[in-house]
Amino acid sequence: MALSMDEQRMLAEIERRLAAQDPGLATRMSSFRRPRPTVGLRTTRGKILGSICTIVLLAVIGITVYAMTPFRAYGQKTKLPATTSSVSAPSSAATVHKSSTSSHAAG
Repeated sequence: MALSMDEQRMLAEIERRLAAQDPGLATRMSSFRRPRPTVGLRTTRGKILGSICTIVLLAVIGITVYAMTPFRAYGQKTKLPATTSSVSAPSSAATVHKSSTSSHAAG
């Protein structure tokens, strides 16, 4: 809510009296009027710089991950379990099954 003209005038008079009576306190109180560092991020220039920094950071992370993917294959050297016996068993059983059905059909 904005102050009325009378309230603004009274506030300015209080500030002048304070500055005349206690200059040290007036100096410390005037530091509250200085813009904060976060105010710079709200400007158009700050937003553009923040966006560029974010894009560069994401690009660096992406390139790093892409560069590290060839090394993943070297870290995962595990031997596969021997599956030759389990693979050959069903095929021999199927062969036996076919031969037994052909003998039943013949006899």
